Amino acid sequence: RPMSSSSYTHSIKPALTLYSDWHFCSGCGLPPTSIAGNTIDKDAKTEIELLSKAVTNQQRHKSTKKLSICRRCKTAAYHNSECQKVHWKRGLHRNECKKLAQAIQPLQDIIASFEKQKQRGTLQSNRRRQRRWWDCLDPQDAMDFNRLWKENSVRWNEHGEYLEAMEGFQRALGPIGKIWKDHITIITNDSQSEEIQDEKDKNDNDDSGLNSFSSLSVQDNGDNDDNSSSSFGIQLAQKLLFCAYCEADGGQIQSSRSRLAQCISILLEHCYSSLFSPSDPKDKELQRQRQLQNTITPLLNDAWMELVLSYEEEKSPQVRKIARHVAHMAIQSSRNTGSLYRCELKDPLQRPGYMATLDATCNGDRKKQSSSPPLMMLQPCIPPKAHPSWCKFLELHWKTIANELQALITAGKTSSKQRWAAVGCGDRGSGGDDHRVVSAGGKWTEYVLFGTGASENGDNNDAPLTKRLLRNCIPDAISLAESGGGEVIFSKLAPRTRIEAHCGPTNLRLTAHLGLVIPAEEAGECNIRIKNEWHRWETGKVMLFDDSYEHEIRNDTDQIRIVLLLRLWHPLLCHDRRQKELMEARRRKELSVNKRYHPPE
Repeated sequence: RPMSSSSYTHSIKPALTLYSDWHFCSGCGLPPTSIAGNTIDKDAKTEIELLSKAVTNQQRHKSTKKLSICRRCKTAAYHNSECQKVHWKRGLHRNECKKLAQAIQPLQDIIASFEKQKQRGTLQSNRRRQRRWWDCLDPQDAMDFNRLWKENSVRWNEHGEYLEAMEGFQRALGPIGKIWKDHITIITNDSQSEEIQDEKDKNDNDDSGLNSFSSLSVQDNGDNDDNSSSSFGIQLAQKLLFCAYCEADGGQIQSSRSRLAQCISILLEHCYSSLFSPSDPKDKELQRQRQLQNTITPLLNDAWMELVLSYEEEKSPQVRKIARHVAHMAIQSSRNTGSLYRCELKDPLQRPGYMATLDATCNGDRKKQSSSPPLMMLQPCIPPKAHPSWCKFLELHWKTIANELQALITAGKTSSKQRWAAVGCGDRGSGGDDHRVVSAGGKWTEYVLFGTGASENGDNNDAPLTKRLLRNCIPDAISLAESGGGEVIFSKLAPRTRIEAHCGPTNLRLTAHLGLVIPAEEAGECNIRIKNEWHRWETGKVMLFDDSYEHEIRNDTDQIRIVLLLRLWHPLLCHDRRQKELMEARRRKELSVNKRYHPPE
C-alpha cells in the first residue's frame, strides 16, 4: 500500500486527526532514528537480511527521521518500502490491512463529521444556528423513536425482557443510523468533488477539510429551536451510548462502534457550537453552557473510553493499536472544542480506566523515600537515580528473596496444594482480565504473597523472610495490597511467551519488578516495553514504572523469567488522598458497570 508521512504533535489545532507518532517500524521493529539497544522481531530480522541488502541499517539510521504510515489502515508504519515489503511478504500486513481499515472507519466518520461542523462554524457570520445532522429526522420518525424507546424501557425495567427490549431499542434507533450513513455519504461525496475541483484549479494546497455545504446546511432557526435540538441531541447521545453498551456486551462490535461514533459526533457538535456562543457573564447562555458541561463531559468520557475498550479487547494486537487513535482523538477534542469538555486522558499511550490526581508538591510523603525531583516520578519508567531508598534495600537482599522463591518452586513440585495460578484465571478479584493479553500458547503464572489470593497461614512456611522484609521496607506496597488496590506476587513468564500491549487500570500506583530469574542476554530477547522504550531486566535489580502507560513483554528465549512484582502507592499521591482516590476508582468502576444495565428514559 502507498504511504504518507506524518508525525505526532502536541500543538493545539482546531481539528481531529488520527494518532501518527509510531515509534517502531511494523516491518523490522526498529525505531525511526535509532538501531541500537532495541528489541527486533526475530523473524523480521531474518527477512531484512535477505531483502534489504541495498539499504543497510546504517543507511536507514542516517536517512529516516520519522516513519511513514500506510494510507489505507493508518496503523502500520515503516522506515521505507523495504520494511514494508518485509511486512507484506511475511503475510502479516497483507492479512491485517483490510481488517484494520474497516475497524478504523468509525473514527474516520467522526473526523469527517467534525471537519464538516468546523467548516460551518468558520463560515457562520451571525447567531443563526447550523442545522445538525440529527435534525434531519422526520417528525413521524421522531415520534416513533420516542414511543418505541419508552415501550422497551418498560420491558427492560419492569419485565426483565432484556433481549426483546434490546431489539426494540435497535429498531427505535434505526432511522438515526440511516441519517448518519446519509450524512457521512454526503460528506464523502462533497470531499471527492472538492478534490476533483482542486485538481482542475491546480490547487496545490493539501487541505483535508470538508469545505462545501451539503443539504445539512445553515438554517435560520430561533433560539427555541436551538435549545430543543440541543436537548434532543443530548438525550439521543445518551441512548446511543446505552445501545452501544448492550451491543458490545452481545458481541455486535461493529454496530456498537457505529453507535459510539454517532454519540461522539453529536456531543462534539455541541462542544464546537459553544465556541460561537456569547461570552457575556450576564447572559443566561453562560449558565446553560455550564449545565451542558456537567452533562457532556461525563458522557464524552464514557463514550471515548468505551470506544477505547472496544479495540483493546480485540484478539489481534494490530487492531488493539487503534486504541491509540481513539485516545489521541479524545485528547484533541478536549483541546479544540471550547470549555464544554475536559478529557481525563493526557497521553494516547496512557489509557487507564481511572486517572488519579497526582500532586508534585507532595514532598512530605516522599522525603523518607526519595530526594529526586518530583517530575522524575511522573515518567513512565523511573530512572534508577530517582529510585526511592527501598529499591536499594531490595537489591541488597535479592538473594534471600530468590532462595525463598526457589523453595516455593520446589515445594510446589511435590505438594498437591499448588498455589502457582495462571494470571487472570479468576481465582482472585484483581487482574481478572489479564489472561486476554497472554500470547497464544504462552503461560503466565503468579504466586501471591500479599493481596487477594494470598495465603492466610502467616509467615510460617510461606516466604517468611521475604514477607518480613517487605513489611519493614515497603509498607506502602503492603498497605495498597491490603486495601485491595494492588498485590505483591512472584510473577513467572514461561519461555516463548509474550504479554501483548495493554494499560493498567489506574495511575494511583507504581509497579516495581525485582529481577530474580532472568534469561541470559545471549539466550535471546527478554524485554519489557514501557510507553516507547524497551528495557531489559537485570538479576538483583529493581525496575520501577507506571503501568497505566502502555506496556508489553516479550520472552523470546527458551528460559523462564521470574520477578518479584509489587504495586505501591504513587509517591505523588498525597497520603491523605490515598483512600479517597481508591474509593473513587472503585465507585467509578461500579458506576460504569451499572450504566450498562439501566437504559435512559
